[in-house]
Amino acid sequence: MNAVPPIRREILVEADPAAAFEVFTAGLGQWWPLGEHSVHGVRGQHATVSFEEMSLGARIVERTAGEDTVWGTVTRWDPPKAVAFTWHPGYSADRASQVEVTFAAAGPALDGTAQTLVRLEHTGWEAFAEPAAARAEYDEGWPFVLGQYAEHVAGGSADEDRTDEDRTDEDRDGDTWVALMHRPGPRAPTTGPLVEDPRFGEHLAFLNRMREAGYLVLAGPLADADGEGMTILRLTGPGRLGTATRLANEDDTSVASGFLSVTVRPWLVVMRGA
Repeated sequence: MNAVPPIRREILVEADPAAAFEVFTAGLGQWWPLGEHSVHGVRGQHATVSFEEMSLGARIVERTAGEDTVWGTVTRWDPPKAVAFTWHPGYSADRASQVEVTFAAAGPALDGTAQTLVRLEHTGWEAFAEPAAARAEYDEGWPFVLGQYAEHVAGGSADEDRTDEDRTDEDRDGDTWVALMHRPGPRAPTTGPLVEDPRFGEHLAFLNRMREAGYLVLAGPLADADGEGMTILRLTGPGRLGTATRLANEDDTSVASGFLSVTVRPWLVVMRGA
């Protein structure tokens, strides 16, 4: 019987190897698409994922309210060249496959920006009950995941050495700006102020996460419409509407549960005050 072949994928990202490695590992929770690829996030709960430590033997853990799930364990730690880990999201460690990711400097882009060729290899399909089916599923999933990673790298790499205060208005105008229009959802209470419902705390937690990530610009209720509000987010770099939409609909558990509804509106900044 022929062994199921590895999956090999590669992608070019706009960063040097050290930065590309740092985003992939230390920044895992900022770019991994938990709404589409996680153990518990698809249930509408808020979830995070991270390397517990930046070292050999560290675990990759998804955390939700009251439950932690180990996705894998680091088997190679060689920054900024490579990281490898066992891989078993949703399964026990004895059913793990293996993933290795390498980072190699590539020629600069036309504008002089440093680039890194990131190669991913996924092996060990014999750990699955149906190896070929498992490989086919991951063969569809990894390109999307790596695309989210590359998008996140591109969004942050251009401003890697500057604080937000150092950026010009022109820099910020080129970012992805969105307006989130919130209103009572299908599972909102029919009586009483929404802000007094315990589930409103989930929305406030989402806003705090957006502030900690550096995305939040403004947020508040609309004075002429009870239960409605608006949030302005700014994500560094162009073309990140998809990320903002996922955050608004999935990272905000008050929206995912139906307590609030949200409309994501792209916002084009064309004029500023003094």
